[in-house]
Amino acid sequence: MIIESREKLEEWLDQNNWFEDGYVSTIEGEPNIALKITIGYQVEGTYVAGEYQKLIEYDIHPFNVSKWTYSSSHAFSPSREWCIEGIDLIEEGFGLKFDTPYTFEIVCSSLEVSEPKSIEGYTQPWTSDSEVFIEAPHKEVPTPDYWIDELRKRGYSVSFRYYSGTAKGVDELPYPDYSGYYIQSTGRVKQSQEGVFFKCITDENCKLRITLELKDEKSAEVWKALLRIVANWEKVKISSGNVVFEGAEWLQFVETGKYPERIEKIKTSGNTVQS
Repeated sequence: MIIESREKLEEWLDQNNWFEDGYVSTIEGEPNIALKITIGYQVEGTYVAGEYQKLIEYDIHPFNVSKWTYSSSHAFSPSREWCIEGIDLIEEGFGLKFDTPYTFEIVCSSLEVSEPKSIEGYTQPWTSDSEVFIEAPHKEVPTPDYWIDELRKRGYSVSFRYYSGTAKGVDELPYPDYSGYYIQSTGRVKQSQEGVFFKCITDENCKLRITLELKDEKSAEVWKALLRIVANWEKVKISSGNVVFEGAEWLQFVETGKYPERIEKIKTSGNTVQS
């Protein structure tokens, strides 16, 4: 299909929900030298690692490119694993604006769009180095001094603090909800503004839920120690990226870098492409 007007391009984008939460899987070639952009989005399944998914993809070939602002030197790398905000029309004229971790545009005279390709497979795993969600059934909210004591046993002297604040005594923190506070190595409190952030703490329906974020890269060892503590809780679930780990699975992942066997199996499984 050849698209030559702004109106037809807008109609096609709208039919595909403006590729909201979609992806750019590949960018090949150079402007006016066989440039091909492959884009798509998920139409069935979930984003949880290991679960079934169905994708729709299109290949786009632009003609007479007058502007192309993408650069491979930027932090964004095309991949089905990187979710984008969407794809929009440029402000004026004919072209597309790709809203990825950084925005890039193409201006051209027309586009050739392939027939949609249907791709079936399993959601591939990814993890975050700086955010986890913890869920533990039938467990009370740990007191602030619990964390202090457990980390001390592992050789870490730490303090609670507010953003850019001084060290706080455990009796100065609200309980049970001390969301908004950080744990930081005591020696780094004056040298930093943050630490390991207790973003959210809830205890509802007999389930403790905690969201932790690493806000200071020099606190990485404290971060790892905290998660080892959590991994030893009974029946705990630790979610990182789109992978849900049991406690023992998390400890194995931290030590070896290997996902649980149920996840490792799908990493090598291929996707089925149907035209």
